[in-house]
Amino acid sequence: MRRLPVKKSLKQKLIMKAVYDYFGIGIDKVRANQIAIFLMGRKKGVNLTDEEKSDAWAIKINLTDKVYLEGLT
Repeated sequence: MRRLPVKKSLKQKLIMKAVYDYFGIGIDKVRANQIAIFLMGRKKGVNLTDEEKSDAWAIKINLTDKVYLEGLT
């Protein structure tokens, strides 16, 4: 299982915020971390289910929206 980077860049911090914003408070932390790692491009060793891949795709679309990004920062 891959781990999140210790020193996160601005882009990685935005990805983490977007993942937790998408799922809300009741998310399993391991699942959220796996999706965040996948979105950060560190895909080796990360196996997502079809449901998690669709969630990752939705989060990726949210990250391309300028209004959404301004709301996160």
